[in-house]
Amino acid sequence: MYRPLKVTLFILLVTAFAAAVQQEQKPEEKKTSPVMSTSARLAAARIAFLKKTGGGDNIAYDVVSSTLDGWQRFTLVNAPEKADIVIEIFSSEEPQTSVSSSTGISRQTGRMEQSSHSSRQITIAEIKLTVYDARSKVPLWTGVEHPKSAMKKKDRENNEVEAAQRLMTKFHDQVEPPQKQ
Repeated sequence: MYRPLKVTLFILLVTAFAAAVQQEQKPEEKKTSPVMSTSARLAAARIAFLKKTGGGDNIAYDVVSSTLDGWQRFTLVNAPEKADIVIEIFSSEEPQTSVSSSTGISRQTGRMEQSSHSSRQITIAEIKLTVYDARSKVPLWTGVEHPKSAMKKKDRENNEVEAAQRLMTKFHDQVEPPQKQ
């Protein structure tokens, strides 16, 4: 009578042990982190890589860079692989003026006359800030500003600085919304 009880207990023990070993040998399921919203990703980011694109000058890039330094929210790194987010600043080239000159017979007088022609390309200056996740390349925020046009170079530069500052204010308010009073 004890023998069948011992055999049954032995079989239960072996079965329990085999089940425990089998449970340990199962490959662990991949643990996936919960999907974060774009605002949550921006709020969690602390390391940024700043990238300049477009053919424009460095004014907008310099404004964004100095604003980020003054904000002290992000640590800027020199490679996108080291960053949580990539902040890409695009500024378009300023319009170019071209002058052409030609000499030919005038239809009105029949004499050789020189004529010149100048043209200015009509383009709208644009500054665009795009922030995207460094690993997944998913865009997290985009903003665009169009600087006011001006005839003088100094005025155009000042307008570009103001447009870049407005863009950074929008980005700042997205990451750290202003407190309502």
